[in-house]
This record gives sequence, structure tokens and C-alpha cells, in this order.
Amino acid sequence: MSCVNPICSALNTNSESKLSEEFNLEANMGQYKGSEYSNAVRVERGITLEEAFEIAKNDPQIDYFMFVKGFRMTLEIPEGKEPAEDPLHLVSYVRELGYSRVFNHGDVVFFKNEGKWLGTAPGLADVYSKK
Repeated sequence: MSCVNPICSALNTNSESKLSEEFNLEANMGQYKGSEYSNAVRVERGITLEEAFEIAKNDPQIDYFMFVKGFRMTLEIPEGKEPAEDPLHLVSYVRELGYSRVFNHGDVVFFKNEGKWLGTAPGLADVYSKK
């Protein structure tokens, strides 16, 4: 998807600048569905990547974040693994899948490094880590 209007181009340039100066990109990755998400420190729904950069930059508890770029990403919790405490209210029950974490485009989960466990998420999510 290319951007031809000046506003969109400026936003893309600004995001690319933040990425190269302050964050490393792990494209097509997300926090692994089998992890407990106990290292999650904050969740925001429906925000821009630029807003996510600002939140991460200004919070010393945040080491990295997962930005959902696809339409929807559903991470089912593996059978036999009880959902852990869920202070950020990320777990819901999805019919036919069981307990899951459901994320929509623009949802961002911010994490501390302890407990980092990434899995592939082609076309669905990217992970950005502070340098």
C-alpha cells in the first residue's frame, strides 16, 4: 500500500525516523500465544503506530510492544493451560476456540522484557523493541 498524499507521507517518514533512531523492528512477530502475558504492562485499543511509539518512549516500564497491523488476530490459549491472572482483561472466551486473546487492527500490548516470548504472526503483527 503506497501513500501519495503529503499528510500520509509525512506520517510514514516520521514513523520510519522513530524506528531507526529509537526502536528495532521484528516484522511479522507477536507475543507467543502460549506465553502467560504476565510481562504485559499496558494495553491500548485502536491507536496509531505513532501513538504507540510515544507511549513506549515515555514509559520506563515498557521495553517492547506488539502492534496489530492485520484486521484481527486471535491467539487461542493452548488446551490444558489455564488462563493466568488477567489484570489487563486480554482473555475472553471464543466459541469453538475456548479461552483466547483477541486483538484488532491498531491494538497494542506493551511489555517488559522479562518473559519475552515471540512467535510468528505473518501479516498480523509487528514487535518494536527499544534500543
